[in-house]
This record gives sequence, structure tokens and C-alpha cells, in this order.
Amino acid sequence: MDTFSRMSSGQRANLTAYLDGELDETETAEIETVLSRSSVARNDVEVLARTYDLLDQLPRYQVTTAFTDRTIATVRLETTRPDISQTLWYRTAQKSRLPLLWGLMLMAASAVGYVAAQTLYPNDADMLARDFEVVRNLDRYQEVGSSEFLQELNRNPELMQQIKDQTHVPARR
Repeated sequence: MDTFSRMSSGQRANLTAYLDGELDETETAEIETVLSRSSVARNDVEVLARTYDLLDQLPRYQVTTAFTDRTIATVRLETTRPDISQTLWYRTAQKSRLPLLWGLMLMAASAVGYVAAQTLYPNDADMLARDFEVVRNLDRYQEVGSSEFLQELNRNPELMQQIKDQTHVPARR
């Protein structure tokens, strides 16, 4: 006999129903088995039974029907869910839905236009950065004079070498 074992939390939760005789046969037999084996569990049941006896000795107050009606109305109100379409935030969201949609579409169109303008029509600074080597050597290219001279250089590699030897370009740092 295990005199120090206690009831499980589920059995403890059903203890009041056991004392009132509201449990089915299986649960009643389970609690009675624990009570027959454990003096600690029997003590817990006796303390609870004495507490109920003391509560029965207290005077009972009669409540008015208005109190009962208010209590039942409060319970009903807490169990029913309010209609969401009647709330202020829902009505405000419904009214502002169309302007918000137009604003989002305007922002999306602006973003697409900005990206398209940056991609299709580069500005002068972008073109100068892309052609930086040409701009840096623009003075040399202007000294050439005409495209016929460049074509002659392309056909005659010896002439190209002579020009390179005469115009020694210092190394960059």
C-alpha cells in the first residue's frame, strides 16, 4: 500500500464531480482505487468534503432577477462574436480601399517609368563615363586630322611603329 502517492491532475480535476456523484462508472472506480491505496488522497477528499460542508452552513443570498438577467446577457455577449463589418476600422478600410489601390498603382507606374528612363535614356555623365578612354585621349585624336591617316596607319604597321617610337608615352602612376 503506497500511502504517500497522490492523485493525478486529471483525477484532482474530477474530485468535485466525484463528491457530487456526477462521474461515470469508470472514472468513479479509478478515483476509488486511488483512495483505497493512498491515505494522502483520502485526506485530500476529506478536506474538500469538510470545505463543502462549511460552505453549506453559510447563509444563502437571494439575487434579483435583474442580476441574473445581466449575468446571462454578459455571458451571451462574451460567447458571441461581433460582426466584423460593423467595426470602425473595417468600415474605414472599405472606404479607403480604392484610393489606396490607385496610390499603389501610381507608385508602381512611377517606379517603372523611372527604371525605364534610366535604362533607355542614359544621361551625359553616364555616356562620358562609358567612353572615358576616348575623352581622356581626345587631344591626341584631334591631332590626327582625318580618318584617311588612321586608315593608312592600319594598313602600314611599320608606320605605326615609327609613330609609337617617336611619341613615348610616360607610364601611369
